[in-house]
Amino acid sequence: MREGQWGRLVQWARAGADAHQGLRYLVLGLVWLLLWRLSALMEYAPHASIWFPPAGLSFAALLLLGWRAVPVLMACAVTVTFWMAQLYASAAGWHDVLLTGLLFGAAHCASYGVGAAVLTHLVRRHVLVSAPAIILTFLLVGCLSALCAALSGIGALQATGMLGRGTEPGLWLPWWVGDMAGALVLTPLFLGLLSWRYPQIEPWLGGLSFSLPAQKRAGFGLKLGISMLLVSVVLIVAAHVPYPEVAFGMFFLILPQMWIVYTESPFRSALSLAIFSTVVAIWVASLNLVDQALTYQFAICVIAASAYFGFAVPALMAQNQQLSELAFSDSLTKAATKSYFFERAEREREEAERKARPLSLIVLDIDHFKAINDTHGHSIGDETLIRLSRAVRVQLGPQDLLGRFGGDEFTLLLPGAELEQAMATAEQLRRLLWHTHVPGTKQHLSASFGVVTLSPRETIMQAFKRADMLLLEAKRHGRNSVGVT
Repeated sequence: MREGQWGRLVQWARAGADAHQGLRYLVLGLVWLLLWRLSALMEYAPHASIWFPPAGLSFAALLLLGWRAVPVLMACAVTVTFWMAQLYASAAGWHDVLLTGLLFGAAHCASYGVGAAVLTHLVRRHVLVSAPAIILTFLLVGCLSALCAALSGIGALQATGMLGRGTEPGLWLPWWVGDMAGALVLTPLFLGLLSWRYPQIEPWLGGLSFSLPAQKRAGFGLKLGISMLLVSVVLIVAAHVPYPEVAFGMFFLILPQMWIVYTESPFRSALSLAIFSTVVAIWVASLNLVDQALTYQFAICVIAASAYFGFAVPALMAQNQQLSELAFSDSLTKAATKSYFFERAEREREEAERKARPLSLIVLDIDHFKAINDTHGHSIGDETLIRLSRAVRVQLGPQDLLGRFGGDEFTLLLPGAELEQAMATAEQLRRLLWHTHVPGTKQHLSASFGVVTLSPRETIMQAFKRADMLLLEAKRHGRNSVGVT
């Protein structure tokens, strides 16, 4: 290919990438404007909506794109300021509206941008490494970012005269809670959607996975339907019963949401929260439940926060499993650690004694393992240990246990095995290992074995010492053999 043709090809590729990037930013802006219009329809006081979905999209965009998202968000802020001036029939000139939009956009982007920068810095610097820590920090940062957005947004409107000073002194609270509800509820959902397009963000979600769910949709649809029915019942009753305390029944709706969280994928759980919050906002606006709007806003935030800690349960379980494997398993060979092996062996000994069934023990040691390390290096020695462990574990029954006593010495616990069965197992393993080669060489792998069956009232340690003596005897008689009493 000629140099000129290659240059044109590179230019076309860059132009295509730029166009694709521009399309993504355009979609981001259009979705932001659509969400703003939806929130404007749910206003229950001037500039105060039941919830503010654009806050969640802004937070997610700034978390993912960083400050590259600011131009789009600024353009959206200016656009909605003009739109807002038209809706409120403002008499301000276009230059005042433009200035208001720029100030509002700067306040909005700075509030959520700083919060996103702090959160991503803590996660990527591994200050936050677990799902609960990330979730707790996200909730705290989200609340503070929404508060800053509310206070600075009001200041921007007052500075340009679109909001009179001293008017609506309590406006900051519903503005804050509305923004907070949008940010806390929708940011994880938008991150989940974006993680399909940008899989690189999943590693810093603290163990949470937003991959496409494999469960059947029918079950999720039924749970979602039940939850939405209960939401509707609570709000309709609240609209027709002259007791304001009925509004607090909304907090009990955490139960169906937690049912979904504990039985469905994180993405479906986040989706259910978004639908739940949307239904609440629509009912509150349509039933004119303005007097209790703050109660419903706080209920949305509390239910979302509780659900996110429910998201962390599978991640915690996975981490606990990893910790258990580290505590009970040798990190190199995945065999049981010495302490866990003897703990489990003692329980099996008590069980065998109570049920009068046999219990056998095998001790094995790789022949000439030091020579393998000295000749081929410790990495080959480690790979040899791994191969031996894999080969032995494949041959064991579900109740049998392989442990690593130390170095190249391993122990096998065979519950229910008589001495003859244990001898046959050891001989089978001896032949199997002889047909296994030292990694990267043609050298056969051999091992010596000591086999015993526990006597009545004999401890595991006493039996181990007997088996170890038989192992030493097998080595003295030429290695690659089974020593037995």
